[in-house]
This record gives sequence, C-alpha cells and structure tokens, in this order.
Amino acid sequence: MSMTGNYAGTPVFMPPEQITNFKYVKPVSDVWSFAASLYQLLTGKFPYRFDPKRDPIDIILNENPVPIRDRMPGLEKNLAATIDKALVRNPKDRYTDAGKLLVALPKQRS
Repeated sequence: MSMTGNYAGTPVFMPPEQITNFKYVKPVSDVWSFAASLYQLLTGKFPYRFDPKRDPIDIILNENPVPIRDRMPGLEKNLAATIDKALVRNPKDRYTDAGKLLVALPKQRS
C-alpha cells in the first residue's frame, strides 16, 4: 500500500510515468528502464544530465534524455536509434514491450 505522491523504483532508471503513476505502469515502462540500463552500461552515464543542485525527479519529469550518441559518438547508428526510441518521454512513441524492442535491436554480425 502506498500514499499519494509516492513512487517505487530507482529514480535514475525510471520513466516519467513511473513517477507520476507507478501503480499503473505497463510493459512500455519496463522497456524504458531496460534501455536506461543499457545506456548506462554502454556509456557509464545515466540517460539524463543529473545536476546535484536539482531534484532528480524534477529532471526526469521535465527534461529529455540525452541522445546516446552525444555521449558515445562511435556507437553504431541503428543501435543508438533503437535505444533512443526506447527512451522517448511519451510511452506511445516507444516500443510497447520487450519483444518489440528485441526485434528492433540490431543483430550481431558474425
């Protein structure tokens, strides 16, 4: 049971909708969190430019993620585009579930 205004999760890996209405998140929100984790693994940074002088929740709710190629210019373009699409603010513009994200990820070349 939670109180209004509470959220559950690790903020740096949370999509905006998880903060505003975490009890009703859908698989599309998990896609965002997975992409944020992949982004951090590849770049060593979180998708947002977190400023220690600002509340991280304010940043998540009001800023856009940094395009991954801004942090890692040499990243393969199709992989970057897939990660960036999974991190868009509007859930309707993301991959709707992990299966669709998996299909979109570039295949490793042998």
